[in-house]
Amino acid sequence: MHRILIVCFFMLSVSTYGQRVANFAYKNFNAKDFETYAFWVNANQVGDINYSYKTPEGDIKSMKLEYQGTDLLNGEKAFKVLFPNKLMLYVVPRKNNTLRIASLDGKYAKTFHWLYEGPVAGRGTFCNACAENAADAANLLKLYYLK
Repeated sequence: MHRILIVCFFMLSVSTYGQRVANFAYKNFNAKDFETYAFWVNANQVGDINYSYKTPEGDIKSMKLEYQGTDLLNGEKAFKVLFPNKLMLYVVPRKNNTLRIASLDGKYAKTFHWLYEGPVAGRGTFCNACAENAADAANLLKLYYLK
């Protein structure tokens, strides 16, 4: 019983006071048009938003985006992210734990799936801050980014 309480308290304190990240990807890493978004939550507040994409040469480029608050996109609750080049995209968490990320004019519109960050077949490093599954990742966004 004491172990259960200690584990529950630890999990609550990590998720309440620590850093969490929800990672979402468009396609898999081997795809030529691979993209990812990492939405951070720090001490129950919206944190950094990192965007990464694969160049035509196969290199990965990254940049920080700015959180621009909530809005509606085609009647769905969304939050906005601003790129350094002033491109504004709308992020819509969906019921199936995916993200629809789109521009207002519809020129950019893609569906992103939760991206597992951790060991595969015993290789790699465990990510303590990462959402444990797609539902956890989507809930992080709904709780903190859609406030």
